[in-house]
Amino acid sequence: MPFKRVLCAVDFSPDSLQAFRVTVEIARRHSGALHLFHVIEAQPAAPAEVTLEILQRANTAMEGLLASAQSSVEGLTLTVEVGSGLAFREIVDKAREWRADLIALGSKGHNLLEEIVIGGTAQAVFKESPCSVLVVRRQ
Repeated sequence: MPFKRVLCAVDFSPDSLQAFRVTVEIARRHSGALHLFHVIEAQPAAPAEVTLEILQRANTAMEGLLASAQSSVEGLTLTVEVGSGLAFREIVDKAREWRADLIALGSKGHNLLEEIVIGGTAQAVFKESPCSVLVVRRQ
């Protein structure tokens, strides 16, 4: 099955960074497009300046990730987006909206609760996804 539209969700954890490296190779192999997506988990009642700081940090982290991978993403059709909300819901909604063939994400994120409780974002995405899902572990 060719994966022409690959959505890669990153939270900058080691597993999600490995998912990014894998999806770059998949997109290249299938001459596909890659949409790099980061979701800022909604912070209830956060002051506007805190929300702005979080958004700036996320954008800076995305820029750093792309700069570090510049040679590997060269020539790829690549789009980048930072969103906010409940991570699994935003990822699934973006996959539907973008008509992704594949969603890739890391098996463990930066959320400590995800590592304690069975489930987490990857499992929720897997259950709700409109397309194939690749859950990547760092090696």
